[in-house]
This record gives sequence, structure tokens and C-alpha cells, in this order.
Amino acid sequence: MDTNVNQFDWTYSTYYEGTLFGNSVTEATDERIDMEKLKEQEEILFYSDLTLFEDELHDNGVAVCSVKIRCMPSGFFALLRYFLRVDGVMMRLHDTRLYKAIEWDYMLKEVCRRECYTTKIPVGKSGTLTDPGSFANTLPIVYECHEKIKFHKTS
Repeated sequence: MDTNVNQFDWTYSTYYEGTLFGNSVTEATDERIDMEKLKEQEEILFYSDLTLFEDELHDNGVAVCSVKIRCMPSGFFALLRYFLRVDGVMMRLHDTRLYKAIEWDYMLKEVCRRECYTTKIPVGKSGTLTDPGSFANTLPIVYECHEKIKFHKTS
């Protein structure tokens, strides 16, 4: 009997973290995006929140993939977020964050994947289960990656 028949991601979740083009190289880093700096009041030169796809899973949950980008005089920040909730089964949150300060010759990339069965999620009201930002930090981390993307000048 083949035990690998059901060994696939039946949710068809995306694990996309972005694509690098041109003269750039990545390396692991201990440097982190300063989220407190991003909370500071600063002029927003450009902002966009784009839903790439969304599905209500035949009223059994939700799957949403979106990208948000914010450009300020000090740099830019982007968040690619995939959120999945299958009612009574599981929740999954895949975040890829990019940050570049204007004075840097590199960019920071942070990837964090979280997931948990819904019966184990420490969330109060069930209405908050539709807003991944309200409980994102409560889901257990299953994968994390921190990289520095360096850009090489071309002649």
C-alpha cells in the first residue's frame, strides 16, 4: 500500500518569497528589520495595498495573498502576506518582509511562516480570526529566514 498518496499540500498554499534579478547576492544575517523605526511618523511618498488573490473556500475559511508597499524619504518597506484559514482545521500565515534604508547598499529580507490547528490558537473573539494582523504573533513559527541582499554595481 502506498502511504505517500496524501502527502501533498491540499491547501495549495504559496511559498513564494520573491525573485532576485540582476547583480545581487543574498547571505544569511543576524540583522533584523527595525519594526519600531517603521512605526515612526514619516511622510508617505507612495503606498499601495494589492490583493493578488482571495478565495472564501466555499464558505469554509479564507485564503488571501496580498502585497503592501510603503515608500518614505528614509527608505521603503514591503510585505508579501499569504493568509489561510480553514475553519475547524488550521491557520497558516506566510510573511515575506523587505526593507531598504536609503543610506544602505543592501536590503533586508525576512521570511516567517507560522501555522497552527485552529483548536490550538490562543485568540479571544472568533471575529478576530479574519484579521491576520490581530493574531499573527500568536501562531507558532514553523520556518524563519533572515537574509541580506547585496547589490553589485555594474560598469
